[in-house]
Amino acid sequence: MKTRREFVVALGAATVLAGTVPIAGCKALGESGEEVSANEDLMREHGVLRRALLVYALAAPRLRTDPASVSPAALHQTAVLFRQFGEDYHERRLEEPFIFPAVKGQSPELAHYVDTLLAQHQRGREVTDFIMSQTGGQKLADSRGLPDALDSFVPMY
Repeated sequence: MKTRREFVVALGAATVLAGTVPIAGCKALGESGEEVSANEDLMREHGVLRRALLVYALAAPRLRTDPASVSPAALHQTAVLFRQFGEDYHERRLEEPFIFPAVKGQSPELAHYVDTLLAQHQRGREVTDFIMSQTGGQKLADSRGLPDALDSFVPMY
């Protein structure tokens, strides 16, 4: 596997394979109540996570120029959403136990990419811990490191 494109194609194939295997207790429903495929559900989940990252991307420059203009509560709520939905559910209950093993099973070359994603998940959890620690009060605890933390998080997804 020499290119990112090859990895994305293999990831897609593994996602399709994983999508054909029912995941116990997981039944995704669309807006009208119809069942959606695992692939569609995964893409919708990534959409939620990207919206949280948009909050981070927009907050970082404001924190550098006018920290008082950023609501610590809004950043904290975004971090809590990312922790509960992104990390605890999406990563730990779906990607890591179902998608990643399917990707690894495609080819030994893919294991390296999965290991990279697992390391990114772990680093993302550390960044989320930091964001939550800085935004849990009425005021930002210390806005100096926060913009860099937010900026470092965005490219991981």
